[in-house]
Amino acid sequence: TLVNYSLKEFLPMVYDVTARFLVEQKGYPKHLLQCEDPELKLMRQGLILDRTTHHILDVSSTGELISVHDGKCFLTKEKISSIYPDSSWPHHGAFYKAFDCDVSSSPTSYFFFDSPFVSPVVPLITKHLGTLSRAEPNFEEKSTIFYKDLIESFSFNYNPDNFKTKSGFYFTEMIKNTDKYICKASQKFKDRLKELKDNGVKLVVVTASHIDYTELLMHHAYGPDWRDYFDLVCCRARKPGFFTSSPSSRPFFLWNNKLKVVDKGIISELDPKGTNLEGHWTMVDKWIKCNAEKPGRVAYVGDSFKSDIISTKLFTSWDLFAIVLEGRNFPRDEVENCDHVNKKRHLNKSDSIIGSNSWGSFFGSQDSMTMTAGKLLAHSDLTVSDVEKLSDLNLDEDFGSGCFYDFDPY
Repeated sequence: TLVNYSLKEFLPMVYDVTARFLVEQKGYPKHLLQCEDPELKLMRQGLILDRTTHHILDVSSTGELISVHDGKCFLTKEKISSIYPDSSWPHHGAFYKAFDCDVSSSPTSYFFFDSPFVSPVVPLITKHLGTLSRAEPNFEEKSTIFYKDLIESFSFNYNPDNFKTKSGFYFTEMIKNTDKYICKASQKFKDRLKELKDNGVKLVVVTASHIDYTELLMHHAYGPDWRDYFDLVCCRARKPGFFTSSPSSRPFFLWNNKLKVVDKGIISELDPKGTNLEGHWTMVDKWIKCNAEKPGRVAYVGDSFKSDIISTKLFTSWDLFAIVLEGRNFPRDEVENCDHVNKKRHLNKSDSIIGSNSWGSFFGSQDSMTMTAGKLLAHSDLTVSDVEKLSDLNLDEDFGSGCFYDFDPY
């Protein structure tokens, strides 16, 4: 969340490392390695793969189907209504409830593309399904195996332990070309962090990444002294369990930086000078309140729907500031002159930076809001398009629930 990725480079790279796994490790056809520009436009967060129908769906907050892709093409409204009664997704209720009751696992029949680390595989799925005939006797079997291999590719590429061993394709590429994929933090944002810290605001890093990968990203984005901007660092948080599990089942450990190993003993107090690993949000909450210079609220900044946005609001007492990159497509003219509480409109739409010309807006429309936009309004106290936009935030400012701070998509 604290690091901005160069999305025009990063998103195709995620597609590439996933395709490489399928081709080189699982023997899929080499044509999967090529992704043309029209196919790239199928990338978008907030979509759902329904494994029971093998359709990729864009679902509204009320369950209506905004768009459906069958692997070969988008279905017409007539075709959608012939397959789905009332043009609604019958599993919407179960899927929606799964998020709010058990965000650590959604029903296995569906897959939610909730981050830039998985959304680029949407065109990979359509590319593969497009080569199969639904009339084939073994279509179901082939599709099931493909989905299993796809999930395995995420473990292969994103396992935190792979950074140390330089295993998988993702970490080796990030280590080799960090400058290509990671943006430098602006001096304005770094100055704002320093100002907040100097004024007694406690700044805590809570990341699912291990310390070695965190070090690579933060060193590149903020410089070798990146820790000086923060009061506490917690790595390998294993979200959403960091929020949803019981405190007793999620102890903290300490990273031994000299030996480059995890100390075996459980720690009872967090170490502001070291790297705290795993743990539970309640211990961080206690540390902040015990060390804060004056009473105040805690705001958590996150960008993953399952790991951050929903779990934080449902399982903690913290306020939630959501980062939604798609908001960059709908910038306000002037953030400073915007009435955030009443959400007055000051639109100045830019060329698409992240999103999809094929699927349409990540947010949908006022008449047909997407499921993800509905979740934002329900769970986020403030939504920004870029973590650095928080530089302009007045800590005493009041916000309406679900407020879009620096953009307006409707």
